[in-house]
Amino acid sequence: MGWEFEEAGRFGSEKAADEYARRNNIDPRDVHIARKGDEVELSIRRSALDGRNLRDNGEGRRDGWG
Repeated sequence: MGWEFEEAGRFGSEKAADEYARRNNIDPRDVHIARKGDEVELSIRRSALDGRNLRDNGEGRRDGWG
């Protein structure tokens, strides 16, 4: 059985996506970062979110907050 991930946004670099996850105290084992053309897509394991509100200051983000 695979883990279910929730899309957390698109970023300009792997570093920006990683920093976003770290600012929100997400364990690195619970994130998936994938390059999609000139952007990076960040997904977070659903069980790691547990209803938490993620802080978003928009740094490095390429999409709106949804």
